[in-house]
Amino acid sequence: MSDDTIKRASFGFDADFGDLSSVKPTGIAPKPKPTSRPKTVKPKAVTKAPRKSKPKPAVRQAQDALADRLAKSHGFTSREAGNAPAAPVLMKKRRRVHHDEPVDQLSIRGPVRVLNNFIDYCETHKLSYWEGLERLVENAE
Repeated sequence: MSDDTIKRASFGFDADFGDLSSVKPTGIAPKPKPTSRPKTVKPKAVTKAPRKSKPKPAVRQAQDALADRLAKSHGFTSREAGNAPAAPVLMKKRRRVHHDEPVDQLSIRGPVRVLNNFIDYCETHKLSYWEGLERLVENAE
């Protein structure tokens, strides 16, 4: 293919930036090549002392106290290490249902009215959704 048959893509800037072949990049200087090997320096063993926190100014302490009181009055609890609950909160164990046969998953889209009726049916009869579906299918036969 010759250059005459290749069509350039146009992004709507042709009038502003038609031919950029005369533009030369500026401001980018090439890295100078090193003339000699850099000296190797052994790092010094540095031990840092723990930082001592500066005491907060009285105004900042008052602002923090006000913010803590407001947060507590709205039901928020602090997540700072010193304010952690004394006893760990234990999660309830979930009941696991072990099936004697293979299990699959089904997702159903439908009118809210119908799905709410099905959910109410399962809750009324204390059935899981699959048990409710099984009972409805058996009764339909």
